[in-house]
Amino acid sequence: MKFSKQVKNTTYFYLLCIAVIFSVVAKHTSKAHAGSFEENVHYVTLDQQPTSKPQVKIFYTPFCRPCAIVHTPIRTMAERAGISFVDVPVDFGPLGKDIQASIATANRQEIGHDFVNELISSIHVRPSTAPRSREDLADLIERCGGDATDFRKGCEDVREDIENFDQLTKQYYINATPTIVVNGNKRINLGSLKSLPELELLLIELSGV
Repeated sequence: MKFSKQVKNTTYFYLLCIAVIFSVVAKHTSKAHAGSFEENVHYVTLDQQPTSKPQVKIFYTPFCRPCAIVHTPIRTMAERAGISFVDVPVDFGPLGKDIQASIATANRQEIGHDFVNELISSIHVRPSTAPRSREDLADLIERCGGDATDFRKGCEDVREDIENFDQLTKQYYINATPTIVVNGNKRINLGSLKSLPELELLLIELSGV
């Protein structure tokens, strides 16, 4: 699918910012080595069934600034390591359900990554363009090359996806974002980490890849 020049430029700018963050923190963080992470310090083991294959889930809302900082890097880390990436938008705020529906719609049209990148950019890089209504989200889907016809009609086709987001949020007792869960039963304690490279090392260690 084709994307507008504005969307491409915004996405490239956002990804460039993330790349700069990666390079800066890599230079200013002490190197962590495999085996240096401790349970109940850097992560906790949840009373959940482990996944059969390496996986990382991120529970987030695009309006959350810490979520905006880690969302794209986590996806990049997962792709680089061959770990399945599960994106779970949480119902939060007056646009919560509409945000979930718009992301589910974009995912079904295989523009989910581009849509979420542009959504986060519009909120945190260009706040004057942040979505304030369902129609704003529909316009954003179209700017990313998608079809917002069904979204405008109410999104009955993605109701199951939204219910799955909510079920996962309830199952994992999510009360703060971002929350990152590896292999279904290891929740990362982001407050214990000093940098994104350290987060990547922990992600790889917990996933077992």
